[in-house]
Amino acid sequence: MKNNKKYVFGIPDDEFIRDKVPMTKSEVRAITVSKLRLNSNSHVLDIGCGTGSITIECGLICSEGEVIAIDQKTEAVKLTEKNVKKFGLENVQIVEGSAPKDIPRKYYDSIFLGGGSRKIDEIIDFVLNHLKSGGVFVANTILLDSTYKILSALEGRFMDIDVALVQVAKGHQLGGWMMKANNPIYVISAKLP
Repeated sequence: MKNNKKYVFGIPDDEFIRDKVPMTKSEVRAITVSKLRLNSNSHVLDIGCGTGSITIECGLICSEGEVIAIDQKTEAVKLTEKNVKKFGLENVQIVEGSAPKDIPRKYYDSIFLGGGSRKIDEIIDFVLNHLKSGGVFVANTILLDSTYKILSALEGRFMDIDVALVQVAKGHQLGGWMMKANNPIYVISAKLP
């Protein structure tokens, strides 16, 4: 059933059904999705979909395209399914499995990796073979090790490699306003020649 509520880019975090599964927060999500360079007919892959917040934002933008979301954790897949249903998206396919082994062998305009992985080299090889020419790969990381591994794997194989450290602090009312910092996130993006 289609949801008739209108959503705009940058959905507030409290609009998503949450649990203990990590979620890309709205400010980082806005930067991440902008780096994916989406069109209404883009075909997108979200590796490590978590709650599905990136999947949802992409699905809303790519209304004539498709988003495939994959996660190896059953809890994450179920949460993404709930959020897809809540937002009334019909252009999202959700896969429970590990990357890159269980990812549908299609060609994508944009591929997002939500966090680090022990299989960085295998995932980058998949990206090289399944990202359309001129397509964009974006990864968000927290750990320096994951950031270094991804950047090393991209060098010499991709162009326009960019990395930004995003640090967001949110205001909280505690008898006065106090800023509380979220984890800093590295947003890595690269284009396939």
